[in-house]
Amino acid sequence: MKLSQRLLTIASFAKEGALVADIGADHGLLSIYLVENKHAKKVFAVENKVGPFSILEKNTKDYPEITCSLSDGISQIPDEIDTLVIAGMGGILISDILVKNKEKLKNIENIVIDAHRDLELVRKTLNDLGYEFEKEVLVKEHVFYNVMSLHLGSKKLSSKELEFGYQIKKDPLFKEYQTTLLDRLEKNYSKNNSSELRNKIERLKQL
Repeated sequence: MKLSQRLLTIASFAKEGALVADIGADHGLLSIYLVENKHAKKVFAVENKVGPFSILEKNTKDYPEITCSLSDGISQIPDEIDTLVIAGMGGILISDILVKNKEKLKNIENIVIDAHRDLELVRKTLNDLGYEFEKEVLVKEHVFYNVMSLHLGSKKLSSKELEFGYQIKKDPLFKEYQTTLLDRLEKNYSKNNSSELRNKIERLKQL
């Protein structure tokens, strides 16, 4: 099975033998890879769309380690789950999933996130919920993706550290990412001349 570099990076952040909930599992490619390569002992694969869920069930029928669930977010995950993987969604939705059912996080030791928008909001939400950033790396596949790995902890980050990710400037791809992000922000600024956006551009330049 061949996965994209983004999904391979996400899979690499799961601890060996983890009990994983794959939120937004789609057709189950990541779930299957996790169990085949011993990144996960069991996977609870969650998909909320009927069409993809039917394919998910078909693709994983020969994997007893994978349980499929037609449900939303983390509302139905079993108490035994210790690792969450939430990938391929916008940051607002990810934050809503976590906050709406935060009682489900009581046994979650590790979280892997691939948010496609509103990264600052996701970082703040996770930090407020009691998780520390272990790694945040960049993956380039036509566009840039930020993949975050977190574990339970008490380290609180400042708003400055949360804005762009306090580890991200150490990434080998950072300079290229910085240039791409600056270009996008400056195009937005040319449309609305927001002082808040201008200040953000200056902070990004200083990294």
